[in-house]
Amino acid sequence: MTAFLRTLFAILILGFIAGCANPGAIAPNVTTADELLKRLGTPTDKRANPAGGEFWEYAYGPAGVETWLFAVDSGRIVRTSTQLLTEERLNQVIPGKSTETDIRALLGSPRDITRYGQETAWEWRVQMGPAYGVYVVRFDNAGRATGFNILPDLLIDSNPDSGP
Repeated sequence: MTAFLRTLFAILILGFIAGCANPGAIAPNVTTADELLKRLGTPTDKRANPAGGEFWEYAYGPAGVETWLFAVDSGRIVRTSTQLLTEERLNQVIPGKSTETDIRALLGSPRDITRYGQETAWEWRVQMGPAYGVYVVRFDNAGRATGFNILPDLLIDSNPDSGP
């Protein structure tokens, strides 16, 4: 086999493997829980779905900018698939109203939680348009959002040659 054919074969295999691990390729109402486990591995979190079944979360952090949530019903079929870290969902955080429980359901597990005096800050790495940033939601001691910020991603911004 020539070097060109070996390289082409390797690229095709890597493309196939990457396609199998693509959360966006999971087909709701078709994919089973066992297929989801085979394709994406163990979820980073599982929690009860109030409508029945479970939510399976796949957080691609701390450097990733995607968190996928799959609703798996009691028959072990994937019913929905949602990318949580979108601009639309980030814009649903309402200071003074949103709670830690609301934000957890909306954005998934934060990549980091830090306590500052009377506030707690949760953060996620996000992509906003072409730029990457760190989305931070601050909470008071009662667990209510007091505000949010989008900070520059210093890992990306400090090195113009680096990618996501």
